[in-house]
Amino acid sequence: MKCTIFTGNMLVVQDAFNTWAKGKALTREVIIHTHVTFNPQHFFAEQAAIVVFHPEGEPWERTRKHLVAPVHDHPVPHIKVEEAQVTA
Repeated sequence: MKCTIFTGNMLVVQDAFNTWAKGKALTREVIIHTHVTFNPQHFFAEQAAIVVFHPEGEPWERTRKHLVAPVHDHPVPHIKVEEAQVTA
């Protein structure tokens, strides 16, 4: 078994965990523990920790890359360079 920990602001931790867990089978072998702490002086300053115990192996070690814009690894045949117009 191996342990992966995500800590920080609540929304950042949720996004990091969801990105890491995408495409992985969260079965009985995976134990997920979430702990959230609040600061009474600063209501929106909650801190979170997500602790995941999972099996060892290659699919659990990698995180899929997060794309913000579409990336084409090969040219698209139906679009020609002459037809593509770039405007500023």
